[in-house]
Amino acid sequence: EYDDDTAELAKVLLDRREALLNALDGLARQVVGGLRIRVHGDLHLGQVLVVQGDAYLIDFEGEPSRPLDERRALHSPYKDVTGVLRSFDYAVAMGLRDAQSTDTTPEADTIRMQTVRAYREGATRAFLEAYKQAADVPHQWQGDDGEQAALLLFSIEKAAYEILYEAEHRPTWLSVPLRGLAELAEQLLEGTMQ
Repeated sequence: EYDDDTAELAKVLLDRREALLNALDGLARQVVGGLRIRVHGDLHLGQVLVVQGDAYLIDFEGEPSRPLDERRALHSPYKDVTGVLRSFDYAVAMGLRDAQSTDTTPEADTIRMQTVRAYREGATRAFLEAYKQAADVPHQWQGDDGEQAALLLFSIEKAAYEILYEAEHRPTWLSVPLRGLAELAEQLLEGTMQ
């Protein structure tokens, strides 16, 4: 049994399923020419240890539910980039859940939402800028929007994987990837309807 918010998000996504699948085909064509390399495969904030000012990536076996051949295959580096970006949603959700036991006034709720929105936008911007600065990756996109298409495509793929994972292992967290996928679907469908 899911809460009303989670059920509504699922319904919205199911209602847009066909349009989303059709738009994904076009998005996938835009990423043609992107470089493929060995990637972490399940990179997120929980896979990063910071020790004495240095960052270490851990747990390189990839997404556990995927077959080994698929995990060992070459993928776009944007698969890992979007894994980190998606994990910002979980950081926001954790912050909001932890804050619920504090001040519950409408003013406090407004400030919390402004704070987490600013964190998510700032963290996303800072991470993408740092990634672009550190990784001079020679993609040969077929189209002008290859990078944006890759970010959107792999974010959608990651959110869909998270939905399956949360439904099976942590149903109380299901709203996080559902909300993420709904936002991503909106971006994709707005882009295809112009």
